Amino acid sequence: MNEKQPSLDRIVVVLSHTTEPGNIGSVCRAMKTMGLTRLRLINPLTPKGRTARAFAHGATEILERAEVVPDLMTAIGDAQIVAGTTARKRQLRKHALLSPAELADRLVPRTADNEVVLLFGTERTGLTNDEIDICRYLSTVETAQPQPSLNLAMAVMLYAWEIRQRYVAVLAETAGNETQASPQPEPRARRDREFAVRHPHRSTKLPSQFDLDTMYGHLAHAMSALDYTEHERRKFLTYLRQLHMRAGIVDWEMQIYHLLARRILELAGAPRFRGL
Repeated sequence: MNEKQPSLDRIVVVLSHTTEPGNIGSVCRAMKTMGLTRLRLINPLTPKGRTARAFAHGATEILERAEVVPDLMTAIGDAQIVAGTTARKRQLRKHALLSPAELADRLVPRTADNEVVLLFGTERTGLTNDEIDICRYLSTVETAQPQPSLNLAMAVMLYAWEIRQRYVAVLAETAGNETQASPQPEPRARRDREFAVRHPHRSTKLPSQFDLDTMYGHLAHAMSALDYTEHERRKFLTYLRQLHMRAGIVDWEMQIYHLLARRILELAGAPRFRGL
């Protein structure tokens, strides 16, 4: 049976707190040029005014359909994979930064089964630490030091181009395999280490970002019942997120943490977690 094909329609470009409407319009043009159509805007400044429309010339339909949302989780909650972009070396992730091409290699195959978000920060300071922490992958562009950062629309164009190149290559590889007699597909576990984890009674799929955030909230609630301070909770959960970003986590593994947190709350005589 043929496996699902990757789809650019499962990639959502998310711009966080954009302050220049012209950049939003220019991003729409960059996206359309490379075949991306889904845009979400977190609390932007004048996102669909005259300036944005002027810069979106030829791609106004993407601007019209762009979703304006109030916060990060609303923008990414339905996604299984979130990839962030940064021009700064982050302390916890500085040795795990991918190039745009390496990022595309990881994202495009995932679009066969998952919703994928490509996240860009505000123009002046980029992604916040909280936004970085939620990203499974983090990427940077090696640039000359006199001008180390890219314009927002330039960055979107660069990443969108790499994604399109990888997408076209995957389709070509698939077409080539279909012309061969009895092709032997690469084992799923080898291609995706997360799905190498099996459970005899549960399906294996990637949780959405909302599901993960709910799990971390449950753990934080349990830690509060054990008198962990807010600083201690944030530090512990930040490192736990980093562990999951490196090793991966699937839906039924996530339930183990819920069972642990529920048991802690029961033994501590604390109120049950009611969700986010």
